[in-house]
Amino acid sequence: TAFSSNPALCIFDYLTDTKLGLGISRNNIDTASFTTMANLCDENVTKVGGGTEKKYTCNGIVYSDIAPMQILQDMLTSCLGVLSYSNGKFILKGGQYVAPVASFDEKDFISGININSKQSRKSLHNTVKGIFTGAETNFQPTDYPAVTSSTFVEQDGETITSDIDLPFTSSSATAQRIAKVSLFKNRQQMVLTTTLNMKAFKLQVGDTVSITNSRFGFNGKQFEVAEWVMSTEQLGIDIILKETSSSVYDWNAEESEFVLDNTTLPSPQDVSPPAMVVTD
Repeated sequence: TAFSSNPALCIFDYLTDTKLGLGISRNNIDTASFTTMANLCDENVTKVGGGTEKKYTCNGIVYSDIAPMQILQDMLTSCLGVLSYSNGKFILKGGQYVAPVASFDEKDFISGININSKQSRKSLHNTVKGIFTGAETNFQPTDYPAVTSSTFVEQDGETITSDIDLPFTSSSATAQRIAKVSLFKNRQQMVLTTTLNMKAFKLQVGDTVSITNSRFGFNGKQFEVAEWVMSTEQLGIDIILKETSSSVYDWNAEESEFVLDNTTLPSPQDVSPPAMVVTD
């Protein structure tokens, strides 16, 4: 037993602790996913001002009058984590880009495809700010430096701010990295809802998949599994996919990439003239 500020280990401890946590059996936890996440959090990141720090750390206080789900959500903010429950086990993912685990094309869809290409204005933002608590501010809750994309501000025509508090993040540098990933994820707006065949049975929430569909102009377009459930109407998987890309987790990503990667569909204003081919 030892102290650790590793988010994956802190979340694991809270889930399994019988006195201060939820007392969940270790048999009901996918330890492999927690190990992968723990190793990611322990990676060193070079700071702009010099020196290094761990990629993600979890430092904060858990109050007994706060609902366990809220506590978990607050702890997950420290590593951009996603905690899901599948096949009787808790699975922890997030914090980094993961290459597609499966590819799907037209033959794998067994229902219509519903695509929401844009978020509503109230869900969109181009600036992220919030509160963190760390040694830099004598452990007093303080605003971390806001992260703004001038490219997105120009597209939206105004500054739209979102508050993302990070109660378990103690470094302003880490807070800015998390804020920028949150901003980039928000600009990946396309959401695809459909039913896939049983090839999708092996997928888990947080997995990345590759979608090819000529009608929608997708050629290996990458999506992240946001929701997964067995279909009640046919033998398949009802699934919700949200677009993603490796640039989401890249501190030096070019913002214009998030505008250009949506689709290759032609403009509805360009109508080809009718043609007839006469053969003997």
